[in-house]
Amino acid sequence: MSYQVGLDLGSTFTTVSTCRPDQAARLEVLVPSVVFQSPDGTFLVGSDAERRALTDPGRIARQFKNRIGDPTPLRIGDAALTAETVTARFLVRLLDSLPGGRPARVALTHPAGWGRYRLESLRAALSAGGLADVVLVPEPQAAVRAHDAVARLEEGAAVAVYDLGGKTFGAAVVRKLAADRFVPAGPPEELDLGGLDFDEVVFQHVVEALRPGWDELDPMGPGVLAAVAELRRACTVAKEKLSADTEVLIPVALPGIATREVRLGRPEFESMIRPAVEETVAALDRTLRASGTSPHELAAVLLVGGSSRIPLVTQEVSAQLGRAVSPAPNGMAAIGAALEARGVEPKPAVVATATWTRPPLPEAPKPLRPKRMKLIPFVAAGALAVAVAGGLLANNVLTNKAGAESKTGTTTTAPSTTQRSDEPPVVQYVPNQPTAPAPPPRTNTTQPPKPKATTTTTRPSTTVTTTKSTPPPPSSTTTTTSGTTKAGAP
Repeated sequence: MSYQVGLDLGSTFTTVSTCRPDQAARLEVLVPSVVFQSPDGTFLVGSDAERRALTDPGRIARQFKNRIGDPTPLRIGDAALTAETVTARFLVRLLDSLPGGRPARVALTHPAGWGRYRLESLRAALSAGGLADVVLVPEPQAAVRAHDAVARLEEGAAVAVYDLGGKTFGAAVVRKLAADRFVPAGPPEELDLGGLDFDEVVFQHVVEALRPGWDELDPMGPGVLAAVAELRRACTVAKEKLSADTEVLIPVALPGIATREVRLGRPEFESMIRPAVEETVAALDRTLRASGTSPHELAAVLLVGGSSRIPLVTQEVSAQLGRAVSPAPNGMAAIGAALEARGVEPKPAVVATATWTRPPLPEAPKPLRPKRMKLIPFVAAGALAVAVAGGLLANNVLTNKAGAESKTGTTTTAPSTTQRSDEPPVVQYVPNQPTAPAPPPRTNTTQPPKPKATTTTTRPSTTVTTTKSTPPPPSSTTTTTSGTTKAGAP
C-alpha cells in the first residue's frame, strides 16, 4: 500500500506522521533520538538504544541532529561517524520499522536557520543511506502547513512560530503566498536553549537539597551511576508534571543518602527558568520586527515543541504579544511534513530554496539583556559531577566543535504542493482554542521616536514593499502588565 511519511527530527525525540490512502494524516509514533552501535555493528535506535545505555554508555549517541555539518565525527564505541551519517542510519532504521514497509515518499524537517552547507551535507548522507528522494522542509513552514490544513489561512496571512524544543529554540514568521505555498517573511532566529536546560535546573535543585551527602558519593560505587541516571529521569518527569500540577515530589534512591524525596513547587521552578523564557520571548519579538509584522497582523501564533507547554511560556508570550495564545497540538511539524510528502513529485530534482532580501532597517531595540544569562549554575561535586554530568547520559563524542556555518545562511523549503479535492481530510486533530482572554500588551518606558523606514521583502513569486511610520512616544511611562494563560498537560 502506497503511503507518505513526515519526520520531525528533534534533538531529543523524533515524531513520525503518515498519510495513507483514504485516511487523514495522523501521528504514528514518538521515538527517542538515540542510537546504539554494538561491537558486532548492530545498529539500534529509539527505546531499544535507550535500554542499552545503562550497560554500555560509550556506544550511545544523542543529540546528533545539532552536530550535522560538523566535520568532527561522533565517537560511538570503536566507530567514528559524522552526525549526518548517524542521522541517516537512524532514519533508515526508523522507516524500516513502520508497518507497511518503506513509504512511497518521505519529507524531513530541519531548522529554518540551516544554510546550504548543512543541508547539502545531510542530503548527501541520506542519499548514501538509500534515501535520495527525501524532501527537506523547514520546521516553521511544516508547522504552518499543518495549521493551514485545518484553519484554511487566507492568501497573504502571516503566522508566528515559537518553537521551544529539547535542545534549541527557534522563532520565525511564515507567510502564505498561495495554495499550499509558504515562505519565510523574514530571517528566523535560533537560540541554544531548550527543555534539557530546564531538566538540568531541576536536577541541580535536587543536588543542592541532598548536600553534603551528594558530595560524598563514590561514582565507582555499586549502583551509583544507575541511581543517578534514574534520578535524572525523575527530574525530567517532574518538570513535565509541573505543567499541570503546582507541586511535585521527586523520588531519590541513592546509596548512602537517607533523603527519599525532594519537593519542588511550580513558582520556584518558574523563578529558575524565567530568565531563559524571557530570552526566547525577546527573540520572538525581534523576529517579528525583522519581518515587518506587528502582533495584531498575525493570523495565528503557533507554540510548538515539547517545552512550549510550560505554563510560564504561554503566560510570557501572551503578555508580549497582547493576545491569548495556547500550545499547538502535538506533532504539527511532522503532520505538515507528511502533507508535503503527499503533494510533491516523487523525485524532486533539487532542494527548493526561498530567499529574501532585506534593505537597511532602523536601529533595532536592545534585547532584554546584553547577553544570555547563565541558566545552569556550575556545581563542583568532584569526580561524581564529571561522571554523572557527562559520562552516563551524554554522548561519547569528540568535544571540539567545528562551527558548521552561520545561521544566516540560505533558508530551504520543500517544493510547493497542491492538495486534490478528492483526497480525504488532511488531519485528525482540532487546533487548541485560546484558554484565557488576551492580556494587555507589554510596553516599555519612553524611548526616542524612530525614523521612518522603508523595508522591502523579496520572496518567491512576490515582492512586498511596506512603509511604517512610528508616532511620537507618549510623555509618560506605562506600567507593564503580564497575563496568565493556562497550558495543557504535557
